[in-house]
Amino acid sequence: MRVLLVTACGRSKEREPAPAWRLYRSSRIRYLKKVADRVGVGYAILSAGYGLVESEEILEPYDHLMDDGRCEELLPSIVRKLRKLAPEVVVFYRGGAGKPYLRCIRRACATLGISLVEVGYANMGDIRKVEGILKELAG
Repeated sequence: MRVLLVTACGRSKEREPAPAWRLYRSSRIRYLKKVADRVGVGYAILSAGYGLVESEEILEPYDHLMDDGRCEELLPSIVRKLRKLAPEVVVFYRGGAGKPYLRCIRRACATLGISLVEVGYANMGDIRKVEGILKELAG
């Protein structure tokens, strides 16, 4: 099964352009990158500045937060990116993500009929469960 791991961006960023997984100074984002690489699944970040970005995409630093209005603006590009990546299931790690990020990925997945698995809670809760979920889904 084609699985895509997604998490929200982080507030703290590097000052220079960098691959998305390194742009955000987030132990959550970096940990999940290692997990996705180990399991062999795609990894993307839901960015308030750029929409859905693959982890290796080079990004310029920016200053945006996701809210429902910003999601509305980004939703067409998020849907296009999901269509391009063509996952059968998206695993969204929501630990540390505000509710607008969750609502946004839900809308994008629903638009395309992609199954969505939500895992995690504040302060990186349940992050260690992600690898097992990915392995089970990716088969």
